[in-house]
Amino acid sequence: MRNLQVFVLLALFYLSFLTSPFAQDRTPRRLPEGTPFGTTAINATVFSDDGTRLAVATTNGIAVSDTYTGKELVMLPASMDTVTTLAFSPDNQRLASAGTDATLHLWNIYTGEHTTALIGHTYPSVSLAFSPDGKTLASGSFREIRLWDLSIEQPVRTAVLSGHRDMVTTLAFSPDSKILASTSFYGTVLLWDLETGQRRYSLAAHTDAITALAFSPDGQTLASGGYWSPDTDSTIRIWDIHTGQLLRTFEGHTEPIFALAFTPTSDSVYGNTLISAGWDNAIRLWSPQTTELQGTFESDTAPILAVAFLQGPRSVTAGTHGSTLASASLDGTIQLWPLTSVRRPWDVNADGVVNVLDLTFVAARFGQATPDLNGDGIVNILDLVLISQHFGEKL
Repeated sequence: MRNLQVFVLLALFYLSFLTSPFAQDRTPRRLPEGTPFGTTAINATVFSDDGTRLAVATTNGIAVSDTYTGKELVMLPASMDTVTTLAFSPDNQRLASAGTDATLHLWNIYTGEHTTALIGHTYPSVSLAFSPDGKTLASGSFREIRLWDLSIEQPVRTAVLSGHRDMVTTLAFSPDSKILASTSFYGTVLLWDLETGQRRYSLAAHTDAITALAFSPDGQTLASGGYWSPDTDSTIRIWDIHTGQLLRTFEGHTEPIFALAFTPTSDSVYGNTLISAGWDNAIRLWSPQTTELQGTFESDTAPILAVAFLQGPRSVTAGTHGSTLASASLDGTIQLWPLTSVRRPWDVNADGVVNVLDLTFVAARFGQATPDLNGDGIVNILDLVLISQHFGEKL
């Protein structure tokens, strides 16, 4: 019995040493010297869907940079003072920009050519989103959303969605391009059925402006991030898009949340994780099912405005496909965060799951003949639970 107690104490010490704090191995990459980025020189920023490109509205124009190297690829001639929002097309060939002149602009990011101007809004547009199938561009302005058909040579407006009572702040399409989520300064999320043009649900999601939206990879749920002020909240909420029901609420941020993203399903270990980031310089990893905080990256730069996962052929070659998160900060810093460096509590061997192998690892580490702590003749998760109970935590 004394051997068991000694082993438990040693195991507790070893586990607590390994699992607190979370590992924070990262590869920070700052954009090149001379790029006009600074804490007051960024008006809008967005990653491409595959995370390989970053577009930023600067004092010299819209700079499109390589995420891996930080190298500027092209500078689009648009004044930062007039650019309010940006969006990449799914194929990463085009960039959409909108600004104070109420006109939308489409750019070829490889040639730097301005290809199209879309006119129709009365007020400035502050939110843009391409549908995943690349056929539609949504633009949000005061009290309205306009949908533009991109499948023809000269895009045209196909619909106007009205329902918000103020400025439309954020837009997001479902993975199948059939549903559009939109938000406002009053904390409301509207879900639109794009096949009928009708509103599905009006969700009283937050008590203040919503600055981030993200659909889960399976398209079944929507995450919304609320803005923080002294008399409101800064929560993340998960919604069932078929019923409009609030499923879960995440608490932990005390500053505005500017970015939300789900890990891609192709990543076997972290394929079911929600990422959040914002003004508190922190990136948090959550379990969408339990709201458990799985890990935290603390940035030593400035508030984080955008996040994306590195995807595509290049990321596969680099061994980063879906397992590396890119973040962009207010001071122009790009940072790459390997998700495999975030150790889950009790995941001693860092294989992404908590199981009997973790207990066996600890037993071997301390020369214990067997990890069968409760003496029931088998080694299973109950033995690891025993350690957890001594430590005052639940697995």
